[in-house]
Amino acid sequence: MTLRTVVYDRCVGHAGIAALVGTRVYPDRLPEGVTYPAIRYIAPVSEVGATYRTQDGAGGRKESRVQFDSYATTGDGADALADQIRIAWDGYQDDCIVGRAFQVARRMTREDSLNVYRTISDVIVEHSV
Repeated sequence: MTLRTVVYDRCVGHAGIAALVGTRVYPDRLPEGVTYPAIRYIAPVSEVGATYRTQDGAGGRKESRVQFDSYATTGDGADALADQIRIAWDGYQDDCIVGRAFQVARRMTREDSLNVYRTISDVIVEHSV
């Protein structure tokens, strides 16, 4: 399972996010004519190599920064979606891939060309290689 698959599955499987966007969670770019609210994610934006090594010297994990863009027709809507992303990812871990995750930054912009608001959330995900 790849990091991108984990990101998508976590978003559409989280009740708070799914209640707002259903399955409108897209990698890399929004499709033309998308219905808002929606999420775009870029995974990974950047990575740091093995954050620790096993006793035999193998690097089994790394940290990746994932960017989530929450799009909505109102600023409050974009923020509400970003709140759910934070709730879904802060402290998240699973049994296989993700060791820990936490939000490190958040900021809002206005996308005039799309006539929507965008809240950008950066999340660090420590995961297996």
